[in-house]
Amino acid sequence: MANRMSDLLAAGRPPATVAAKRGAWRLGSLVKAASLPGAELILRVPLLRDYLLGKLLESLDTCYDQTEQDQVLLDHIRWFASHLGPFLRRLIEERPAAALAVLRFIGTWTTDVYRRTDAQLTGRVTPCTVVIEPTDRCNLNCPGCYAKSTADGCDLPYERLLQVVGEVIQMGVTLVTISGGEPFLRERADSTLTRLAGRFRDRGFLVYTNGTLIDAEIAKALGRLGNIFPAISVEGFEHQTDARRGRGVYEHIRSVRRMLAGDEVMTGFSATVTRENAEAIASDDFIDLRIEEGDLFGWFFLLQPIGRSPRADLMVTADQRAMLYEAVTRWRIQQRPIFLGDFWNDGYLTGGCIAGGRYYFHIYANGDISPCVFAPVACGNIFDIIAGRSKYSSLADLVQNHPVFRAFRSAQEEVRLQTRKNAFGGLVTDRARPCLLIDHPHLFRRISRMPGCIPAKNMSAGYLDGQIAAAIDQAARDWQVRARTLSDPLSMPAKCGVGDPKRDLTRLRTPLQRTAN
Repeated sequence: MANRMSDLLAAGRPPATVAAKRGAWRLGSLVKAASLPGAELILRVPLLRDYLLGKLLESLDTCYDQTEQDQVLLDHIRWFASHLGPFLRRLIEERPAAALAVLRFIGTWTTDVYRRTDAQLTGRVTPCTVVIEPTDRCNLNCPGCYAKSTADGCDLPYERLLQVVGEVIQMGVTLVTISGGEPFLRERADSTLTRLAGRFRDRGFLVYTNGTLIDAEIAKALGRLGNIFPAISVEGFEHQTDARRGRGVYEHIRSVRRMLAGDEVMTGFSATVTRENAEAIASDDFIDLRIEEGDLFGWFFLLQPIGRSPRADLMVTADQRAMLYEAVTRWRIQQRPIFLGDFWNDGYLTGGCIAGGRYYFHIYANGDISPCVFAPVACGNIFDIIAGRSKYSSLADLVQNHPVFRAFRSAQEEVRLQTRKNAFGGLVTDRARPCLLIDHPHLFRRISRMPGCIPAKNMSAGYLDGQIAAAIDQAARDWQVRARTLSDPLSMPAKCGVGDPKRDLTRLRTPLQRTAN
């Protein structure tokens, strides 16, 4: 065992080069740990596991310390990283096979941070993720679906997906995000997801899914790969999920979660927060249930009034958005063993809006290219690029140079310059209000009027100039006022209560603990 551990860590000793001074592991011990025979056994030994995790978190800290110039942002990234330990330990304990793939992914992420930083110094746009729809078809018909998915629609052929994923990785992407439609329609048809993930084993594939089409065969295939992470949608508790998705759906996906856990797949949840379910989703009971049912990560999204029959009256209030921010921050402080992302409220961890190619962009199933998955517009098509019908020679060329994408990044900078003067409690205003769609809607409308920016299929009537637009404007004004009262996460433990810390010890049980009992 000692010799094996020496082999694992030898790969992590940086060479005496400039790269070493910058702390680059070049996948290092993490990738080797996930690949060598016996690596899973090492992760089962607490002393060796903790040592490896310590090196992992140290490498991440060094990586950002040597690449991030914004000290306020760096402080918040360090704060966030300091709460990853419980999640990683639980992942290793409950699903060691998935943990090996996650270690590979984190090693790749660490290396790619340096790669993206080097590229940015030359002026290149380097997204770290991309959202791709392999299909816009879906087997459910949920009211308010932002993607406006139906049973009929189009698919992005596997060969094109493979080509696009290869190109975006060259651009800097580490995490490939798969949405829809229902992506597992394609997995059932031609194993699209597992074939893609199998071609790019050092990348992560985050798949947003309703979970209903995952069967035992698919679960085993996901378990063998390890680098596909299904995020199964919930709307709160069982009655809320069934009310939107159909009777019996919650119980079905609960059984799917158990099946995926049995094959050691890292599963999580995706929750759309509305005016009707915000209190439930921001409750300790909700996050405790998600952990008890086996979720290892979760993403929160605020309802957007686009897609099928949108209802602006279901957008969260400013107080509800603040409540979600405070809940997610509290859960992180309390060291709950789950990775959490809050798409709109985590601007302080990303330095503001991430769309427009800054950190990500979106590709529809018909090939249309959009700056953001929630921006119902398009400004190019990958099929036109491939066929030579576009003025842009490649996807990278379009993301770098298209006026709409450039305008998105200019608007992000405009927000940063405008609000950097108005810091409060350590946060910068644009980071509490990062979104061009719902926090600064006038900027998005300005972009939407540009030549070459066309409505996408999920653009709703009144989104740009009608009742929905008026509702978005009011929500932005309300949030501008409420955001000023938010506490900086760095000061929350000292300045405000974080709930009852004993709750974790007396009530929260992971699936592994329930089995032991």
